[in-house]
Amino acid sequence: MPSGACVLRYEGARGATWRLKYRDAEGRQVMETLGPEADGWTRRTAERALGAKLAEVERGMRKPRRRTFGDLIDEFEQVALAAKPRKKSTVMDYTATIRNHLRPAFGDDDLAALSRSPERFERYAARKLTEGLSAKTIRNHLVLLGLIFKTGRRWRWVSENPLELVDPPPLPDLDTETLSAAQVASVLRAYRELEQGSDEADAAWYAAARRMTTVALSTGLRRGELLGLRWQDVELLDRRLHVRQAFVRNEVTTPKSRAGRRTVELGEVAAAALEEQFATSLHRAPESIVFCHQALGTPLDPSKLTTYARKALVRAGVGEGFRPWHGLRHTALTETAAAGVPSMFVQAKAGHAQGSTTERYLHAGQTSYPDAAELAEARLFGGG
Repeated sequence: MPSGACVLRYEGARGATWRLKYRDAEGRQVMETLGPEADGWTRRTAERALGAKLAEVERGMRKPRRRTFGDLIDEFEQVALAAKPRKKSTVMDYTATIRNHLRPAFGDDDLAALSRSPERFERYAARKLTEGLSAKTIRNHLVLLGLIFKTGRRWRWVSENPLELVDPPPLPDLDTETLSAAQVASVLRAYRELEQGSDEADAAWYAAARRMTTVALSTGLRRGELLGLRWQDVELLDRRLHVRQAFVRNEVTTPKSRAGRRTVELGEVAAAALEEQFATSLHRAPESIVFCHQALGTPLDPSKLTTYARKALVRAGVGEGFRPWHGLRHTALTETAAAGVPSMFVQAKAGHAQGSTTERYLHAGQTSYPDAAELAEARLFGGG
């Protein structure tokens, strides 16, 4: 019998109780209560139980540990993230959020206690708001926390997912990130002025950014979708383009969701901008990137592109809070909604997987359908 392993008889106020003392496969001491003599425990049955435990130790049995949220995070990153195919950018975002925010905030907390404390996560959201994080970023944190706890519940590490009871911070109105028609004209004019006043290299960047801005305002495409666009995805004669790939984090990838793979109709202004881009590009093969580096044919550097876009926005008098490509997409979708087209069209144009996301643009655009009542009555009462 291993050294230190023994059975113990404890005499208490309610009678004698038998216990085991031994070490697990990692050498940690275990004290385990078997039961009272009143239930039939004797030295012989206790020693038999100890022998069975020592056999389990030989097979690798370990003492159950107090699990922390950090333990669940470790297992989530090593197993859950690897088990399900995810985009590289998504894994990078999850890993950065865990490292910079979730582990410092909750890593040492007892997992069971934390799973019963939804208020902890609402306090976390409130604190992050005061630290300057956006409501959308904090909502992303809460979604990831919910995914981690959902995984933990599936593994039976916890019995509850506290994020199901957490109210995320509301998203702000889109009004601060949309351009008016007058501002759009000012921005495009600013681009042309900067093109004319710059050397050849900078002028080419301003011209590409202007054309890309024009297409973004017309189509509502994300920056990565614009940078991943190939000429074979553009049908200028039929006035439409197909979103089939995106350029994100320096790699070509598929769109964010199935709904992201879509066909978008082109208006006259967007088609003219793409025709201009085709005429000035040295890379016109079907597989060539539309908005590409002049010499290399590779997608334009997103950071450098945004720098030129910001200079045009500043020259046009647009406030610093306007994010170039997010704001252009918001403007495009809000104005599309305000034009009174059906919500399903706006959702398809945006590539939204859920209609609830599109509803924000419908609300921001004050969308109404003035003929809806008459059309509905014509269908309902037109049979008589």
